[in-house]
Amino acid sequence: MKKKRNVLGYLSIITALTSVIFFFSPIDNEIDAIIIGLISLLGIGFALASKELWSVFIGTISNMAMLGMAYLLIIGTDFSKL
Repeated sequence: MKKKRNVLGYLSIITALTSVIFFFSPIDNEIDAIIIGLISLLGIGFALASKELWSVFIGTISNMAMLGMAYLLIIGTDFSKL
């Protein structure tokens, strides 16, 4: 059971890194924001399911930061259309 929790912690960090890669990829901004948001929510779920303190803290904080960046990306693209 301990290994499964450890794998979930690593998966939460991997999802945060994947979100960063999608943030810098030159696709459509709205599609990027949706992908980043979904991956970040998945990463938060992985972090909370791991139930290890370092994984919960690092995974949740990094994925919430990327979720905030996705939200700001959506606001920026909507603002630029005005």
